[in-house]
Amino acid sequence: MSYDITFLSKDDDQSWDQALDALEERVEDDADTGSPDAEAWAHIVAEARQLLGDVDAQLLQLDHEPTGIQLSLYGDEAGITVPYWYQGPDAAAIVKLIYQLGLIVERHTRLVGYDGQVGLAVAEAADQPHLAVSIFDQVARSFARRGIASPSNN
Repeated sequence: MSYDITFLSKDDDQSWDQALDALEERVEDDADTGSPDAEAWAHIVAEARQLLGDVDAQLLQLDHEPTGIQLSLYGDEAGITVPYWYQGPDAAAIVKLIYQLGLIVERHTRLVGYDGQVGLAVAEAADQPHLAVSIFDQVARSFARRGIASPSNN
């Protein structure tokens, strides 16, 4: 189970639901979404390394082992995932990192980020990190109640 941020092409006149539906239709139709821009990926990796430190970046996927943050880039979509291992101040630090990474993706691609957990664009969600932190906290409490071990409730 992970906290996910989706990046996609979105027109100004589209709602998030419409943009997500259009992405799903392209995936279902197995439409060619083009290749990611190699130069953009190089810039994303360089800035991610400045933000996160040592990352493993290959085949348009970036992994930061210490945090569990992963970034994948496809033709006209991308995604950031991070496990629900965090709560409280640790969750706040992770949320800040994933939103900063999301802004990096937006800066170097034509994609816009959407945090479906809080129902906001990444740029808006980054200004309200407490919303995402509360979700991490809820999941950590749920894990603990069900006896599921994670680094946040051990």
